[in-house]
Amino acid sequence: MRKTFGRDEVLSDVHVAADQAQLLVIAGLPSTGKTTLARIICGLDRPDAGRVYIDDQDVTDVKPAARHIGYVPQSFALFPNMSVYKNIAYPLLRAKQKKSDIAAQVRHMAEMLDIDSLLDKRVDQISGGQKQRVAIARGLVKKCALYVLDDPLVGLDFKLREQLALDLCLLQKQIGATFLYLTGDPLEPLMLGDNVAVLADGRIRENVPAVEAYQSPQSAAMARVLGMPRANFIDATVANAGQTVSCKLFDLAVDEPGLLAQAADRVRLLIRPEHIGYENAPEDAVHFPADLRLIEDIGVDSILHLQTDVGKVVASQPSDLVRSRDDLQGAVRMWVRPAMMRAYDPESGQVIDCTFRAGNR
Repeated sequence: MRKTFGRDEVLSDVHVAADQAQLLVIAGLPSTGKTTLARIICGLDRPDAGRVYIDDQDVTDVKPAARHIGYVPQSFALFPNMSVYKNIAYPLLRAKQKKSDIAAQVRHMAEMLDIDSLLDKRVDQISGGQKQRVAIARGLVKKCALYVLDDPLVGLDFKLREQLALDLCLLQKQIGATFLYLTGDPLEPLMLGDNVAVLADGRIRENVPAVEAYQSPQSAAMARVLGMPRANFIDATVANAGQTVSCKLFDLAVDEPGLLAQAADRVRLLIRPEHIGYENAPEDAVHFPADLRLIEDIGVDSILHLQTDVGKVVASQPSDLVRSRDDLQGAVRMWVRPAMMRAYDPESGQVIDCTFRAGNR
């Protein structure tokens, strides 16, 4: 499908499908069109081209209320002067269900989200995290085959977001419905998704199982979106008919030179922060100098912010190691295993399936 606003093309060629009872996460950086896609699916916006299907039925021209989609928008969109009960019950009241049925469904959903003790309170009397749960309960209370959740946990602190993500995962399994979950968070897709798709440059780049999405991303867009801290990308040049790849930090030999010989004369190397080490380097590692600018202790791991000859590089190290090393400051020598790197075409963003080993530098 395609959607433009004025001269801005937000969605240019989007094709995405979720299997029945699947939790599909669509990940994307800010301003990539996730909310627009959610609104089109729910019927709140109309695509300029393309169709929307639910259970093989074309619903492009069907009004939002008749699509039978549970929708949790990014904003709470709650009624502040109404009770929690009435906010959750609102979709059921509009559907003119029986009061007894409404009461049973509201209480069941409130219990599942641990907000049943708040039903008599007004929304303006509860916390932000509780409001988030109310918004989710309202979106899920009506029995539907499809639920669309547009970044429902945005803005919450990490621990609350982690707990709500777990609750949503359990809810989806209990309900047995299809969840389409859109997020800009780098960790939620890995915590939640059966499958993960990535929305970038107005297109869906991948739609694969969550484990594959992180361990072997076929596009630079997927690698860039997933994981915290974010992945490092280093520009490098290809030489010797695809036999070597070089950057200012190290040289690499290529095991499949034919693949790179057919590609451009440049590649982008993906290096995950957890693959960069400080000591006890394996024999097959390449080393590079860096200036350690900042250490963030986040508990089990510490994030090292490095300045190198190719710019800023981020590494992740066990906090016990970092705390025990007085020499881990200023000028440091880091290492990375070439076999853990992946190469991407800088134009298409697609992976180049070759493996690396240490070069001659």
